[in-house]
Amino acid sequence: MKTVKCTIKTEVIFDDDKNNKYLIRKEWNKNKRKALVIMKNAGQADEIVQDHTTMNVINNLNKLGYGVVDIVNLFPTIEGKETKESVTENLKCIQEAILRTDDVIIAVGKGAEKIKKAVERLNMILAILLDKKANILQIEANFGRKGFHPLYPALKYKWKLVPYSNIEDNQ
Repeated sequence: MKTVKCTIKTEVIFDDDKNNKYLIRKEWNKNKRKALVIMKNAGQADEIVQDHTTMNVINNLNKLGYGVVDIVNLFPTIEGKETKESVTENLKCIQEAILRTDDVIIAVGKGAEKIKKAVERLNMILAILLDKKANILQIEANFGRKGFHPLYPALKYKWKLVPYSNIEDNQ
């Protein structure tokens, strides 16, 4: 019989009222590659509660040889309305996360391109990523389309990461 143990360290950055979640960091092996995953909306996961998105991200990144993930979103609001302060704090957290990552995975999903505010926010973040010369990737399905969210059913158990290209290029 063999016993295997692992601890997943979790750090979550919220605003004081927990109306905005800026970052979830999961670390299970700090000696492996680090990923920054950018999605669209903050979910319900926190330091204890797991949601399906966070589980899919961790499971797939672990299979790909990563040991740390920072999860951020275009929109950090959990409850209430977005404020100028929440937008500023969100971008600050993203910029700090970029500095400690090996790969950035854009996983906003198909449909984000139809929301003007999401496109604007993604373009702001992409400008920061390009300025920092980040390695920007996205999830590709086995049928060749790219730009998926981690909850896309065909990608639940296996991700293929490819260089990022604009959403319009993936139609």
